[in-house]
Amino acid sequence: MTITQVQYFIAVAEKGNLSRAAAALFVSQPALSLQIKRLEEELLCELFHRETQGMVMTDAGKLFYKEAKEMAGSWARFQEKIRVLGNSMGGRLRIGIGARALSNGLFEAIVPFFERDNDVEVNFITDIGHNVLEALEQKRIILALDEMPPDYMITNPEKFFSVELLHERQCILTSLDDPEAKNREMEFASLQGRTFISGPEGSLDAEFMRRMCENHGVRLSRLLRADSVEAMMVLVRSGKGIALGPASFARRYGVAAISMIPHTDAPLSFICLKQNCKNPLVVQTEEYLREFICTKWQGEDGGEKSKQEQ
Repeated sequence: MTITQVQYFIAVAEKGNLSRAAAALFVSQPALSLQIKRLEEELLCELFHRETQGMVMTDAGKLFYKEAKEMAGSWARFQEKIRVLGNSMGGRLRIGIGARALSNGLFEAIVPFFERDNDVEVNFITDIGHNVLEALEQKRIILALDEMPPDYMITNPEKFFSVELLHERQCILTSLDDPEAKNREMEFASLQGRTFISGPEGSLDAEFMRRMCENHGVRLSRLLRADSVEAMMVLVRSGKGIALGPASFARRYGVAAISMIPHTDAPLSFICLKQNCKNPLVVQTEEYLREFICTKWQGEDGGEKSKQEQ
C-alpha cells in the first residue's frame, strides 16, 4: 500500500465518481481505477460498489476511509514540517535529465506532475556532465533520470539509491545513408575497423564502448570524441562514424538504430543519494514515474518496462 493509493481512494470516496476524481488528481481514469483495484486486492476486500450512479463505499470502505483520512492528514503535516525545516532540498527539486529520458518520452511525462503543486520549485537540468553520481554528491542535482554506472565504476555505492524504471535495447547507431542502416540486427564483432564516436574519456558511454571492443576483439580504425550526445549524433548523422545507444535515439536524432548482437540492455534508472530517498518529493516523483510507465508509457522498438513494472 502506498500513500498515493490512499490519496486516490479518498478522492474517489469524496467525489463518488471515477472520472471526477481522476480530473481532480490530474491522472487518467484507467490509472486511477487500476490503483483502486490493487488496493482492494492487497486489503482482500471491496472498498466500493460499482453502481450506475457512481462509486459507493462498502462497509469496509467506510471503515478504511476513516483511517485513510487520519493517515492523509498525518502525511500532509509531515510534508509541511519537511518544508519548514528546510532540509537538503526543502520545496526545491533539481532533477538531472539524461539523454535517454529525453529520447524515450519520460521528460515530457514528468513535467505535468509538478504542475499540480505550485509550492515546489523544479529545475530540470539536462547538462549534468558525464558523471551523474558526482553531480548528486555535489548537490548540483537532487535526483536523476539516467543510466546507473556499473558497480566497477562506483567508488562508494553505499551512498546511492537507484531503481531501474525501464530498459531499451542497446543499438549500433549509424547514418541513414550507411549501407548497413536497413539491417535489423548486427554482430558487434562485425564492426572491425569502423570509426567509432563516443563521449569524453571516462564517460559511461565511452567506457561501455571500450569494454565491448575488448570483449569482442574489435579494433577501431579511428575514434572521435564529443562532449555531448547532441554533438555525437551530429557526427553519426553526417556519416563520420558509428556510436552505441538505445533505439529511442533513432527518432530523436534522425539516425538509424540497428539492434546489437549480443543483445544488451540499456536501462534507465531513478537515482538519488540514499539520504534523500525518503524525502516526500522524491518518493512521490518515483511513484508517479512508476505508475506512468506501468499504465501509459509506449516504448520505441526494443523498449520495455523494467521487470519490476511487468
